[in-house]
Parts: sequence; structure tokens; C-alpha cells
Amino acid sequence: MELDRAPLRPGSTVTTTPLHLRLSRLARSPGGQYILLFGLLLVAIFSVLSSGWGIRNFVQPFTQALVDISALILSPIDGRVVAEGDILRFSDGRGAVQVLAGCNAVEVCALLVAAILPFPGPLSLGLIGAAVGVLALQAVNLLRIISLLYLSRGSPEVFEFFHHYVWDAMIMLEGLLLFFGWIKWQEHQMRRKAETAA
Repeated sequence: MELDRAPLRPGSTVTTTPLHLRLSRLARSPGGQYILLFGLLLVAIFSVLSSGWGIRNFVQPFTQALVDISALILSPIDGRVVAEGDILRFSDGRGAVQVLAGCNAVEVCALLVAAILPFPGPLSLGLIGAAVGVLALQAVNLLRIISLLYLSRGSPEVFEFFHHYVWDAMIMLEGLLLFFGWIKWQEHQMRRKAETAA
């Protein structure tokens, strides 16, 4: 199937806005500025996190801290849980999880921070939203790690299903819900401040 352009009427002209002018208008609009800042911040954060320095000095120690915190949470309940580097395992040898870079929710946290900080509004509210969002994501991620440890004692198919589908989707959904919840909270804070000032 071929599509032909409709013929122009005699005496009519087609005007197109040059690309650089359309991009300039987009960059001056609030939505365009947000998208531009979001993209720049996201690239900057991921560049640091994926660099050798970021992996050595942040990602690996943070991942090991998640394993240690998981073992600490479980120690009063289940004395069989042992943390060894990035591996959380049972001392009886029946089940273990290795927390790798993709399992530490750092990427989702980076995405949330990059979405919140350039959002129009006071930076102080953005910093509060980013901090609370990261803490909430990591709290759920600890639950994820612990649940996967116990699932590792059973069926490998069930473990893989929860590891690759259920928990990945839950963490991403939580990040999205936190972002939208933060937008509503920020609007409420700004409305309250405006009412107080009036």
C-alpha cells in the first residue's frame, strides 16, 4: 500500500518550522526543561554508578551492606542465616542468594532520584522526596532479598519466577508509585504554603 501526499492547491505553500527552532521552543517549555534535566541527571548518575570508581566505592559496598543488613534483620528470628560478602546463605547449606548489582535496586533508586530532583518546585521538597523514596525502595528490596533467600530452599522454578518476574515488577512499580505519590505530596505542601502566605 502506497501513500501519496495530497496535492497542494494552486497558490498555497507549505511552511515547516526548522528543527532547531522547534527544539528551542521545546527546551524553553517547562515540560521540555524537565525532560532535558531528567535526561542529563540520569546520564550523570548512571555514568558515576557504572564507572570503575562508582562500582568499587559505592555499588559493591552498598550491595554488601544490604546482605549484612538482611542477615542482621534475620539473626533474632533465624540463627542459620550467614552473610558472606555479597552472599546470604543458610549455614546448613540448603539455600543461598547472591546479591548482584542488578539486585540491589540501585538502578531504580537512581531513576527515582533523577525523576524527582529536576521536577518543578522547591529543591528542599525534591531532596526530601528523593531521600524518602530511596529509603522506601530499599526497605522493599530488603524484603525481596529475604524472601528470595527462603524461596531458594524450595523449588528452583518458583525461585526463578519470583526473582525475575514478581520482584522486578514490584520494585519498578513501587518506584513509579513513589514518584506519583511524591508529586501529590509536593503539590499539597506548596498549596499549604501558599495558603499560609495569603
